[in-house]
Amino acid sequence: MSNSQTIEKRPYMGKDDRRKSLLKAAADLVESKGWGVLTMSALAESAGVSRQLVYQHFPNLENLLGATAWNIFLATAEGTEQAIKAHPDDVRLAIRAASVVSLDMPSGQGDALWQLISGTTFNLPELEAIRLGIRDLILKLWAVPIQKLKGMNDASSRTFAWMLIMAFWGMRQMVRDGLVTRDEGLNEFDALLNALLAPQLA
Repeated sequence: MSNSQTIEKRPYMGKDDRRKSLLKAAADLVESKGWGVLTMSALAESAGVSRQLVYQHFPNLENLLGATAWNIFLATAEGTEQAIKAHPDDVRLAIRAASVVSLDMPSGQGDALWQLISGTTFNLPELEAIRLGIRDLILKLWAVPIQKLKGMNDASSRTFAWMLIMAFWGMRQMVRDGLVTRDEGLNEFDALLNALLAPQLA
């Protein structure tokens, strides 16, 4: 029996379930080996399906990369929205709650998300627009509450929000590399938030 015949004897899945299965396989591949390895062929091999099936769900590499990126980012976006809703009048507590969501995600997922956010994705041009889209979404979530708290204009509040986000990821890298414990990292981040998020005095 040929390999192609063997591949075709996969369990039946509906279209939506098959796409979810492929996205999970793609995310697993990125989280274990990085964005540079994700290709149509690599996904087919990793998921145990044919390249033709992969192309049925993702017409090109750009589409696959985009879908995988948003799939990886989804949990963080949802956690951020929930944190803001849970602490509508306290930006510091909202940022702290959202930070715990990202800090406690699996290491590979966190690394993949950091590569997206920071733009260190092996110079893949397909991911640049996705990176900017993710940044814009993050800033839309945080700029308004920071603007209200600090009395900043829109541009300043977006810049300030992004600087805080980069500070978090710097702390996360220290925890990931074992240079500080999780509690030590969160304590230092709390101190930074307390210092920088004091309400603007009239």
